[in-house]
Amino acid sequence: MKKLLPAFQRGWPVLIVLVVLFYSLIPSFQRKTSGVLSDFIPKGNFKVDISASVGEFYLNISGFISPYASIVMTTPEGSFLRSAVADSKGIFYISQVLIKKGFSGFCLTAVDFKRLGESTTCFSFPPATGGITMRDLFLPPTLGLLKNEVTAGGEIVAYGYTMPFATVTITLSDGRKVSVTADSTGYYVFRIKDLKSGAYQLFATARHEGKDSLSPTKSLTFKVMSLWDQFLVFIRNILNRISEFFTSLGLGPLWLGIPIIILIIILILKLWPESFTFVYQSKLVVFFSKKSNKKKLHHAWFIGY
Repeated sequence: MKKLLPAFQRGWPVLIVLVVLFYSLIPSFQRKTSGVLSDFIPKGNFKVDISASVGEFYLNISGFISPYASIVMTTPEGSFLRSAVADSKGIFYISQVLIKKGFSGFCLTAVDFKRLGESTTCFSFPPATGGITMRDLFLPPTLGLLKNEVTAGGEIVAYGYTMPFATVTITLSDGRKVSVTADSTGYYVFRIKDLKSGAYQLFATARHEGKDSLSPTKSLTFKVMSLWDQFLVFIRNILNRISEFFTSLGLGPLWLGIPIIILIIILILKLWPESFTFVYQSKLVVFFSKKSNKKKLHHAWFIGY
């Protein structure tokens, strides 16, 4: 036993190396034999196609607006569903939108190709129990405003796009209606004058080849300001400019230097008050000091006391 112990002590490093090599070769052996063993395993003839979808029915719509307008379909809560772009004739299609049972409405927001205006139209219907198809939806014209605020006596400029040569009607919240014909690209513009001060709402509809467009769900708002409103806006703008001036980055060192300059002036007046007799002996200071009947304070050194 004593003779075997030194031999074992000399050979244990070799044993460890052999064990490590054995376990390192096991994965390689498994990979090589797995391919061989698979040849002896019978294969099935089953073919399975797996697919998944969210929803039960399909929603398909088609319609027209202005050429090359972008249309986005959302839920009434604002969740995105699908988008499309109208062709050169203003026709668009949105098809194969998966919806769940009970689906009861959606919104279409259109933006013209020049991004001048937009229109939003929402649809509601009984809860869906099957597929829904809606055709020939004539969406209202896109609508934008040059300014949202004008002065009394000024004019509101409204513009947008619709089907080429369609008749566009602008309806204001005061009951006024004005109409104009779109050009060959579908562009139209209104200039509305003689508005009294107050807040207004307006929306646009169109008529093309005997078919009326849908009415938009959302309208635009603008304000005609009275003289008092204009004055308040003027004061607000001045205050904003003053605030921007004094809070600008360039004046930062100045705000740091002002307290230092004041302290230096106070120190000079305290150490050499006789050098500034021209200030506290001026006629203006003497006049106001005579008018004042208040008791002279011990800290009134800055005017010669």
